[in-house]
Amino acid sequence: MKVVQQTVTLLTLEERPVGVWILSGLTAAIGLLIFLSSNSSIDWFGLVCIILANGMMFGSPVETCQFDKQGNWVIFQQKGWLGTQVIRRPIDQVTEVQVEQLNLFGLQLYRLRLVLFSEELFYLTPIPSTDCRLQQHLARTIKQFIT
Repeated sequence: MKVVQQTVTLLTLEERPVGVWILSGLTAAIGLLIFLSSNSSIDWFGLVCIILANGMMFGSPVETCQFDKQGNWVIFQQKGWLGTQVIRRPIDQVTEVQVEQLNLFGLQLYRLRLVLFSEELFYLTPIPSTDCRLQQHLARTIKQFIT
């Protein structure tokens, strides 16, 4: 995620998974080439590549998070090929902004989350990242904005 707009009353963060889109396009192209060049009636590897590429493309929405002081809302929007999902939470219900650290096979991953009064955890970056500095910068930016 990156900051795309910041005013006195509005902070907008956005994540465009361009890398995933490029990877899915390459996977689809490789799968299609293998599928078309196969001598058998169905090439399973090529078909699996095409299915994986579609899954990556459809499962990678553009995510936008907007902190609106004027309306007192945190609005999280996921807009993808299969539609748009919008989640709203009152901004005054946010008690803490945290960078959560995960360890996956020795690889340190980080994701940004909001903790609400109801102890609900709300993840701004559902897919973990290896960029700790960026996640910490975003957490500081959000904390400064909402206080």
